[in-house]
Amino acid sequence: MSSDPVAFKGIILRTSEYKEKDRLIKVLTKGEGILDICVKGVSGKTSKFSFASVPYSYCDFVVTNNHGFWYLKDGSVISGNTGIMESLEAIAVAGHMSECLLWSVMQSEDSSEAYELSIYAYYALSSDPASYLKILISFNWKLMCILGLASNAKDSVNTPLSSRHLSILDYIGANPVSKIFTIDLNEGDIRVLRSLTMDYLRIQFERDIPDPILKLNLPGNV
Repeated sequence: MSSDPVAFKGIILRTSEYKEKDRLIKVLTKGEGILDICVKGVSGKTSKFSFASVPYSYCDFVVTNNHGFWYLKDGSVISGNTGIMESLEAIAVAGHMSECLLWSVMQSEDSSEAYELSIYAYYALSSDPASYLKILISFNWKLMCILGLASNAKDSVNTPLSSRHLSILDYIGANPVSKIFTIDLNEGDIRVLRSLTMDYLRIQFERDIPDPILKLNLPGNV
């Protein structure tokens, strides 16, 4: 027997095929962490749920629970974040952010800060896909701070850093997510902090996480 409908907002982190015309989506929510939701008939040409096939969209959802499984009953897009799809690099960074959230938020007792981070990160990437490296750095460090895996940069990082780079990391860590993606970084800042934050993620997550841009293997991307 299905439960009464439940409404919430969330970011679609991943979509995957399920049966012939259905999809399973992983949605990051503010209060419930990451939920797996079945979307019936989404592959049909006239499906009203076609929006649920698009990753990184910020949406309204209405779902019911049947035998422990969530089913989409209604919904709509709040922000499609379609600008991400204009750049291969932005798509790669969006996928990286999604993977990091999927690895970590389900283990977090409070997903609300990670949820807010995801909303601003995907919006920033959609609004300015050319700033993908700045957004990558800010996301990496802020997620570590949210999860309690980083705090004061000088105490957290073993690699020698200039006072400027320590100040940048502390700014990202201390400020609300609404401010961190507009930070002014030069090429030197990006070169140092991109490598450092990726290495820090690998150590803290104990995973061989590839740099999402290098993974593309595109000419000129270093």
